[in-house]
Amino acid sequence: MRRFVVAYLALLALLTGLAVAGGLYLFDRTGPSDTIEAAADAHAYDVASWEIRHLPGKWLYKLGHLLQSRSPAQDGETLRLYFQLGEDIDRLERDPSAADRLEAVSRQRDELKNEVEDILEGRVTQLLKEQGLVINPGPFTDLGLVFPPVDFEVDFPPRVLAISPRDRIELDRSYLLAPGLDPATVTAIERDAEAAPADGEAGVSALVVPTGGIATYPSIVSELAPYDILIEDVFHEWLHQYLALFPLGRGYFAGSETRTLNETVADLAGHELARLFIQRYGSPLPPASPAVTPSGGFDFTAEMRALRQRVEQLLADGRITEAEALMAQKRDKFEAQGVYIRRLNQAYFAFYGSYADAPASIDPIGPKLQKLLERAGSPGQFVRQAAQLSSQSDLDRLLAQG
Repeated sequence: MRRFVVAYLALLALLTGLAVAGGLYLFDRTGPSDTIEAAADAHAYDVASWEIRHLPGKWLYKLGHLLQSRSPAQDGETLRLYFQLGEDIDRLERDPSAADRLEAVSRQRDELKNEVEDILEGRVTQLLKEQGLVINPGPFTDLGLVFPPVDFEVDFPPRVLAISPRDRIELDRSYLLAPGLDPATVTAIERDAEAAPADGEAGVSALVVPTGGIATYPSIVSELAPYDILIEDVFHEWLHQYLALFPLGRGYFAGSETRTLNETVADLAGHELARLFIQRYGSPLPPASPAVTPSGGFDFTAEMRALRQRVEQLLADGRITEAEALMAQKRDKFEAQGVYIRRLNQAYFAFYGSYADAPASIDPIGPKLQKLLERAGSPGQFVRQAAQLSSQSDLDRLLAQG
């Protein structure tokens, strides 16, 4: 047993190191500094410092409350209060005269954060066990251990600076940026990146995008997310950590195809696991009023995918300026239909196209993985099958098995 504990802790340390290294890789992958990297460097997100600040405190909290007993009713009330305080904060932030009240409510919510994370981590762990997403290291073949342990921090996740060549849609590089950048700073970063010397090429397209989370360890999920989205993000980021133990995760940085497979598996499975979670545990607050949907039969997914195909054609013909004008025109049309996209360019499609189930993607990997999910019968079985993939040809062979 002692040997197992040592191996377990070593794996946990390795996972943390990989999370830090992955974040650093996102920033430093281009080698020698250039103008684009310099534009990001001034606002870089420090993954290592975040880990140092958060990892010890989280586990100290867990050790300090190891013998604490809570009832389901107490857990439910804690969650209700925490998310109600979040709505109160959102309301008070719009009231210039409520600064003192805002500070008090924010402090009260922060005091509940560790307990809320602990409650949700326990519930997520239970569901993952039931889905068979466990490891059984020999000789403990019936241990059924969820690894890595579910561990997340509700915080402000980093933004990403995505870079694509102007003459094609391709995620050439990406950099983690600090959260909380104001609009003027975001615009300046994009402008500086796009002004970089291009060595005779057409130049680059840049976009600063928000993220819902990042698979550091603990993972980071956005404290601004609604409850159902937060739960989905927790599953999504944990799946990235879990997949790091298998071929699909180990090949994340090998190329765009494997990255798209990985992100899409985490998206599809995370959504299904979150659906099961909400189905079982409900929501701590009454459902909000339904969002206003675009009128007139507007189909955003169909429109976006048709636009992506047209842009691809224009870029292949060398008609870059025409493609960019079309994207700007469509952005305005989407906004008129109630769908706001701050900036729609090649980098937008390159970044969001990594999620093959997203409207911005026309990658056949999306429908193929959706078919695998439906055939698997459960999100757990789907993840176990997909974890062994290294390429789209692997996926094709798996689907051909019937």
